[in-house]
Amino acid sequence: MSTQEKPYILVIDDEPAIRELIQDILQDEGHQVTTAGSGDAARACIAQRLPQLVLLDIWMPDIDGITLLREFKQQEPDINVVMMSGHGTIESAIEATRLGASDFIEKPLSTSKLLRGVDNAISKQLKLATPQKHQNYEPVGKSTETVLLRKQAQRVAKHNMPILFIGESGTGKRCFANYLHSLSTVSEGKFIELSPESFPVDSLKLAALAQHNCLYLHNVAQLSDKSQTLLLHMLENNKLDQSQLIFANNGRLEEAVTNGLFNETLFYKINSITFFIPKLADHIEDIPDLIHHFVDQHTTENQLPYRHFSVAAQNRLRNYPWPGNVLELKNIIQRLLLLGDDDEINEADIEQALRPSEESQKANNTINYELPLREAREQFERIYLLYKLQQTAGNVGKAAKLAGMERTHLYRKLRSLDIDAKQT
Repeated sequence: MSTQEKPYILVIDDEPAIRELIQDILQDEGHQVTTAGSGDAARACIAQRLPQLVLLDIWMPDIDGITLLREFKQQEPDINVVMMSGHGTIESAIEATRLGASDFIEKPLSTSKLLRGVDNAISKQLKLATPQKHQNYEPVGKSTETVLLRKQAQRVAKHNMPILFIGESGTGKRCFANYLHSLSTVSEGKFIELSPESFPVDSLKLAALAQHNCLYLHNVAQLSDKSQTLLLHMLENNKLDQSQLIFANNGRLEEAVTNGLFNETLFYKINSITFFIPKLADHIEDIPDLIHHFVDQHTTENQLPYRHFSVAAQNRLRNYPWPGNVLELKNIIQRLLLLGDDDEINEADIEQALRPSEESQKANNTINYELPLREAREQFERIYLLYKLQQTAGNVGKAAKLAGMERTHLYRKLRSLDIDAKQT
């Protein structure tokens, strides 16, 4: 889309009067506008034609806007979404920007407020628009583990076989998946990230989504029985041959198979090429290279002044256990760059930055607030489910009732979080 063209805009709001008002205002400005009054209608519109901008209300009759935003972003990572919210949902709108929305517009709407928000969103997208194929996804580090994983990725990238990544949360599975995609025969296609919740259960939709693209499915152990059956059928009938398939899980799948929670035939289909991504604590020699990489990344993306890490500061980071792995290191470096003023980051700065994380790890029932939302949610789920299991002396059936979950779903969740009910 050139800077001279008016974008195609999708307006999603359950109030007809507001939809019509926004449509009239934007059409007067020369925009093409389609409206939808529900989540299902919105999905149908996007399936028919991808908009350059989506105006999305927080509250919908069949699904909340945050969930819909997350779904859109998983299927189309570059989709440009602006949230619309009333006064009572501003906090939700702010949270949506953290999940990928480019901005939010507060209701009640006025013509000037609406047009300003639309113009800002379009301008922001144009500034950020960088062809994906020019981005560098090569995993950083000179350790034996990282060098070996890079070489293995280079060897298998051109082969049309499913690939499975196993590793703790935050270890960099998504980074390696992007790296594989950049080397693959479908590198010109999209990198589409799916969760078990957003996995298409329609064969035609799945085939269309995968065609000449890379599908990256994390937490594969949590796939529903229906999704597992469909995926196995598609693989056995070569319906996904024109795509790259990468699966990831926080723990091994063998026990899920033993417990009847994961289809054994599907397991062997996706387990032919497996990468085990190590914890950051197992390759701490990569930390100096990771520091330089994240400093360059954050200073460039956020237009921050460059700050140097002293040798003592780097050594302190090497001696930290990193329960949140590479992702935790990235977040701490970002916070140090944002909050500091001096040219050099010293050991005292590191101590201050690590203190909240270290204190949060002293007790198993404390959430590490330094982690991103998804990682913190996993940590909360682990704390919550351990508590329920302790309440029931490790009885999964009783714990499922207390948690209001299906027993099978709880078994899958326990496996994905690497919780052994017998040890509680």
